[in-house]
Amino acid sequence: MKSMRIPLITLALAGAVTAAWGAESVMNLISSGEAVQKEVLDNKAKMDAAQQKNKDLAGQGKAIQSDKAKILADLDAWNKQNDAVKQRVADYQTKCGPDKKLNQDEFKACTADKDQLNVDIAKVNSDVAEINKRNESLNARIPAYNDAIQKSPEEIKAAFAEYNSSLKKEAAWLDQARGQMSSDAFKSYGKKAGCPDVSKPAKTAEVMIKMTDDVLACLKKVSNS
Repeated sequence: MKSMRIPLITLALAGAVTAAWGAESVMNLISSGEAVQKEVLDNKAKMDAAQQKNKDLAGQGKAIQSDKAKILADLDAWNKQNDAVKQRVADYQTKCGPDKKLNQDEFKACTADKDQLNVDIAKVNSDVAEINKRNESLNARIPAYNDAIQKSPEEIKAAFAEYNSSLKKEAAWLDQARGQMSSDAFKSYGKKAGCPDVSKPAKTAEVMIKMTDDVLACLKKVSNS
């Protein structure tokens, strides 16, 4: 009996291999995209916080200047009031001193003056104590404010640098995604999943972040299809 030659069987696995490679590539792309997007958003939050802190410091600076001006104005008014009370005390001593011989009416008038002076003296002493308390409180706020306002520009600069660096990573990731999404193995999947047009690079950070979200959503649909 003649031996029968058995031809080799060629399995048409090219499509299956390509699909498997594409699925793995998409999963890797999703993973790296989510990581870079998180970095971008975290750094954006830090930059926004640094800028907001600077705005808040500007408001604090205005409030400190306003409080300082009010204290100085109140102190000026108190000095005038205190000088007036001192002058009245001197006048009282001249008119009602212990060496003065007073009649009944003069004694009553001096007693009334003394009582009013005691009230006014207590008031100026109370007022200056309140002004000193406000001044101490203000002086306690100023060093922390000065330190923060001095550091703020460098904090903003550092936060912006980190944000900008992460945006460059995201731009590189989008370039990688464009390459994947424009491949023949991906196109049919991408069309079915309604993937966005990524042929044009994003011109602003906001557009880039939105594009990354859209691409990630698209890639997840493809990976689940």
